[in-house]
Amino acid sequence: MFDAPEPDVVLHALGDKVVHGLSRSVALGRQDLAEYRSAHPGWVADACERGLANWIHDRVWAHLLVQVEGIDEVSIVDREPTREVYVGTMYRVRVKRHHTDGLVNTYPTQTALDFLGQGGTLPIPTLEEINLIAGYEWDREERAMGAPLLSLRNGRTNIIWSVELPEVGEQGDGGVVVRPTVPGPTGPVIGLPGIEVGRDGSKGTEPE
Repeated sequence: MFDAPEPDVVLHALGDKVVHGLSRSVALGRQDLAEYRSAHPGWVADACERGLANWIHDRVWAHLLVQVEGIDEVSIVDREPTREVYVGTMYRVRVKRHHTDGLVNTYPTQTALDFLGQGGTLPIPTLEEINLIAGYEWDREERAMGAPLLSLRNGRTNIIWSVELPEVGEQGDGGVVVRPTVPGPTGPVIGLPGIEVGRDGSKGTEPE
């Protein structure tokens, strides 16, 4: 049985530098999206949901690498499609957009399902590991990036908790907001061979 830690325990363990780095990378990705939309509004309007999500992911990930560079006990895995940040030996973080109900889309590989379900094979059998998802809230109607988020779940739809990270500047400031974690009614998710159709109607893959 998964013994879920409280958000304040996780945030303390990650440390201010990592938490601020996660938040700052979203803020910088949001700036990139605004610049992209200003320079090429037609391109953004024509982009499919999956394509735009992957573009944003690349920008947020690039900024995150810079933000966490040199932080003690932080290591990076960047082997497409898997991109992860490890903090110590316990915390593994992936970057994804969160829908307004807190759910995320992912291509249903076994490794992705294991990650969401807090399972899978660990390098050391007795090693305890907590899988987290960082990212941002996505307003599908406005096609806009919202608040930076960090969430813990045990399964695709079982959101244990979600916190809104502080919006930070270069030095970091602000506080953490705990969000409600019970999603509203959800529509069906249709699985086809090799394709997952997300709740927003998007298709295809996105980085794990």
